[in-house]
Amino acid sequence: MQIQQIIIVLTVLFIRTIAAAPADLASPESRLMGQQACVASPDWVVSSHIQPADCAEALDIFRRAEFPKGGSQPLEFIARGAHPATHLTTITTPRKYRFRTCTVAVAMFASIPPWLMPPTMERRRFALNDVASFDGLRQAAKQIITDCVQFRGRRPLVGWQEMGRLSKAIGVFVWETGSPVDRALRPWNDLLMPGANNESAPIGEPSYEA
Repeated sequence: MQIQQIIIVLTVLFIRTIAAAPADLASPESRLMGQQACVASPDWVVSSHIQPADCAEALDIFRRAEFPKGGSQPLEFIARGAHPATHLTTITTPRKYRFRTCTVAVAMFASIPPWLMPPTMERRRFALNDVASFDGLRQAAKQIITDCVQFRGRRPLVGWQEMGRLSKAIGVFVWETGSPVDRALRPWNDLLMPGANNESAPIGEPSYEA
């Protein structure tokens, strides 16, 4: 009887060790990712014209605009008006990267108006600060484009992803340019990319564009 109990205990410990191994071997950014979902809400996508190619261009604008500030470096992302909580370099949000029909955005969930929050997201109190890297956020946006925009089937889909090391308080979003949520979220980044068409940026709502 004792031998059987010992075997059972050793088996349980072995299974737990195997189950934990992928998490230990995973990259730091992979452990930052939380819930993700595609969205068909008319608040996020208002027509069938959003183009995967436009989203790919918006993602490239993101890379060119932000990676010089530290691609894989941990950074503290904060909502507009919030105070830093760490010694890390601070990045103020919201930030938007737009190309024609598609906008990639990085924002604290606390900044999203409640009536425009992701429909499938659990309602909770969100922190105003969290830690991530631009590389991790870009990976999340790329995954949304792959899972939602490029494989949308018969109806247009966009999407979102939770990010952040501390409390999953950072949102990475892909939505249609000009949608209600796009118009409601005024970006902090008020400088256009070099060579941008300034006429395409609505007054009071500047963002990075091609």
